[in-house]
Formats: sequence, C-alpha cells, structure tokens
Amino acid sequence: MTKFREFTRKELYDLVSATPMVKLAKEFGMSDVGLRKICVKHDIPTPPLGYWAKLSFGRAAKSIPLTAPRQGVSDLVQISIHAVAERPSEVVQAEIEARQRISEPIGVPMEAPAHLHSFARALKRALKASKPNPEGFCYANGHGILSTSVGAGNRDRVVLLADTLFRTLEAAGQQVKAAEKDVHIVVDGEAVRIQIGEIRDKREHQPSKAELKAKQDWETRRKEWPTLYNADRQHWRRWDHVPSGRMSLTLVDPLRNQWQPDHVIGRWHDRSARRLEDYLQEIVIGIITGAAIVRHNRIASETAERKRQQAHEAYLAEQQRLREQAARDKFLDDKANDVARLNGIMALREHVSQQHATDSEREQDETLRAADDLIERLREALSARVLRQAFAR
Repeated sequence: MTKFREFTRKELYDLVSATPMVKLAKEFGMSDVGLRKICVKHDIPTPPLGYWAKLSFGRAAKSIPLTAPRQGVSDLVQISIHAVAERPSEVVQAEIEARQRISEPIGVPMEAPAHLHSFARALKRALKASKPNPEGFCYANGHGILSTSVGAGNRDRVVLLADTLFRTLEAAGQQVKAAEKDVHIVVDGEAVRIQIGEIRDKREHQPSKAELKAKQDWETRRKEWPTLYNADRQHWRRWDHVPSGRMSLTLVDPLRNQWQPDHVIGRWHDRSARRLEDYLQEIVIGIITGAAIVRHNRIASETAERKRQQAHEAYLAEQQRLREQAARDKFLDDKANDVARLNGIMALREHVSQQHATDSEREQDETLRAADDLIERLREALSARVLRQAFAR
C-alpha cells in the first residue's frame, strides 16, 4: 500500500543529514537512487563523499548547507511511502547467522591465482571465446558457466571476482554446482543464481559515412517521388549503448520468472566510492540470506498450489455429487411416473372389465390381455430387485 508524506525542504534535508541515504530510503520503501533524485529535484544537498566514514571514526564532518531553491522549485516535497513487507522470521534468522559466520571483510586479490576455481576457469574460457557484439559486450552462459555480460576490458576482472566468490562460498560450507544454462549456488540444499554484468551507458549516435550516404540517396529519391518516400523517416538510431566500466551483480530466485516482482533478491554495483569487489562480504551474506528467501517463497508457492489443487479437487467432487444427485432425482422421477402409469393402467383395466360388451367380447378380451401384459411389465420394473439394480447403476 502506498501513502504520501509531505516534508519541507528543511525537514528532508535534516533527515538525509542525520540518516544514511540507504537506510532512510529503505524506511520509505524505495531505493537510495530514487531518494537522491528527489533531493536533486528539490535542490536539497546530500552528505558529501566520506561524510559517514568520518562520523563512524568520531571525526568532524561538514555537510553542505541548505540554500534557497531555484525559481520554480517548491518548498514542499511529497514522497510516496511504500509499505515494506515484513521479512519472515526464518529469513531474519538466516541473515543473523550469516553475519556471524561471514564476519570478516573479503578481499579480492589483484592478480589471478596460479589455479583458478573450475567454474571461474570455465567462465574465462567462455569470455575469451566470445567476440564483442556491436555494442562492445561479451556474453557467457551455458552449462556450468556463470551468466555474464561485460565489456572486453572487464573480462579478467569478472573472472577474478567469480573465482574469489566461489572459493569463499565453498569455504563457508556452500556448494557451487553446474546448472543446465548457468551456475547455481546451493545453500543448505536451496539453489540461488547470480548474474554479473556491466552497466550500459548511452551516448548520442554519430552517423557513419555509410548512413550519411544512405540518407543522401533517400533524400534524392524523395525529391523525385515525394509521395512514395516519408519525409519523417529516421535514418539511424538516436543512441548508442556502450559498456560503462561499472560492474553489477544480481542475485535472483531460479524458481521465479523474470516478470515476477520478487524474481530479483538482491543487487550490488560499482559506486563512486566503492567497487563491486568491496561488497563481496555483503554479497556472500546476501546469497546465504537469499537462499532462505528462496526456500520461503518455494514453500509458500507449494502451499498455495496445494490449496489450489485441493480446491479444484473439491470442486470436481462437488460437480460429481451434483451429477449423481441429478441422476438419482431423474431415476426417482421416472419411477414415480411408472407408478402413476401402473395405477392408471390398473384403473383402466378395472373400468374396461366392468363394461358390458354389446357388439363383441373379443375386443374387450384383447384390451384386458394387453392391460394385463403392461401391468405385469410395470410391476416387474418396479419390483424391489429391479429397483435395487437400477439404483446401484
């Protein structure tokens, strides 16, 4: 559920100066990037680089003072507060235990070891064999290969990062296993997936000589046949996407589809002050905690599916009960009609037998014989034996 809260610029400035952006954004149910954009939009300065580090060491840190806003910027800031779902107790406990087990920072060496981890070695081979696409990205995936998309300049970096990550996880008692098109991290029997990629930058496309020549030829033809050629034609794309050099690691639930909102469990990326390697301790803790989230989601899905199946079976049983009830009702209606018919035929026979034949007794006898035959057949059909057999059917 989304609610809206209104702050003055001074109130929000005081909040971002007193609480780290990541923590404050989490309280609002949004990302720190989103909160920072709101501050920029309303000319609210955020703490400078190193501000929180200085405070953590007990040193004085200067914040950027709040000044008058630009013309047209309101003094009131409205923020959408998204309700943050309470995490299950087993997930909270898993994170506590993970932080106790992974209590020391994890460093990534500057150079690759003499012997890479087997999955890091497979990733290195896949990236080396991958030719950069027109945007400059190399892709790696397949059986036992970590899903990766990076620029050519980051191939060695991602291999070294993966090697350290795999070794750390196995040292912590977890498993790294080959999957059909990827690599899975198995934590206490529950699998999670990681994906490493390079963030794309976009820049305005500069047309090539061939594109300029094609446009010139098009314009020439358009002047000759203006009705056949669209004057608004876009001759080349507006933007080019290129590797930015900034790496990101995404933790995903392998049991969820990409379009499901809880598909992504966690994401870390290069920032101005910290590289992805500096988050390795948090990433390992996130992977262990993420396995608990995957387990919780799986059990919840299985429970929901079981309830759905039970409801479906109950529906089918009820439909069967109604069909059987309708069949019994029809059976009883038919037999009631047979009883009424039997009584009617018996009454008719009595009536015929009491009549005095004037012209011929043969017609009267034939009518009585026919009535007796029908009465006998109806009585047989309504006998206890036949009724039991018919009802059982």
